[in-house]
Amino acid sequence: MKLTILGTAPGKSLLGRSHTAFLLEHNEDKYLIDCGEGTTQKLLEKGLMGDELDAIIFSHLHPDHFSGIFILLQTLYLNKRKKELVLFLPESVNEITSFLSVLYIFEERLSYKLSFSLYDEHSFEGMGITPFRNTHLMGYKNIVENRQLTNKLLSYSFIIEGEQKSLLLSSDISSVKDIEKKFTECQVMILDGIHPSANSVEEILMNTNKEVYITHGNYSNLQEKFATLLNNNVMLAQENDEFNL
Repeated sequence: MKLTILGTAPGKSLLGRSHTAFLLEHNEDKYLIDCGEGTTQKLLEKGLMGDELDAIIFSHLHPDHFSGIFILLQTLYLNKRKKELVLFLPESVNEITSFLSVLYIFEERLSYKLSFSLYDEHSFEGMGITPFRNTHLMGYKNIVENRQLTNKLLSYSFIIEGEQKSLLLSSDISSVKDIEKKFTECQVMILDGIHPSANSVEEILMNTNKEVYITHGNYSNLQEKFATLLNNNVMLAQENDEFNL
């Protein structure tokens, strides 16, 4: 099993950087976890713009994790993809399928079958992927309730189990409390560097020998924020970093 970082930028676009996306290769299967802007370019670089991808799993529906899907679907169609593509969503399947119609991405016109599936903590058993809920979207609760929206406020982090190592992919989290109970289960962690405080990150990394890669931010800002933590075990994540699991 191998995980490759395709995009590391936060919600704000950064020159020369792609938004959040990870490529997970498990035997012959290939999955994307998130699909931010720039993902299609990264897949083109790797020659994966035909029938290679099996599915895309979205941690949550913020644009920097989701907005790359539209040009990806279109490019796969123009490349005459034939294989079914499954999009695993945490919520809002009906709303997203309706929006694709607004963009004139019609199932009747695609060269491949596009399927949508809601997932939960048990959906990927046997695939080496275990999602678990985090609180990243709960700050929108009052708006959702006041406007009587259908948003479910669902956001996930992931444990990825390889034969040699386990990796914790935090995705976006509001606090390290979202992941600290899972931290002991992994040898490697890719950690959101924007939302948790440096002090709270320092607390869970105190005296750890785990490999930690901090992502989702401007490198200079992350360097400054985590200056006292960065060492041989705690590093800034780079696009195209690969993790053999």
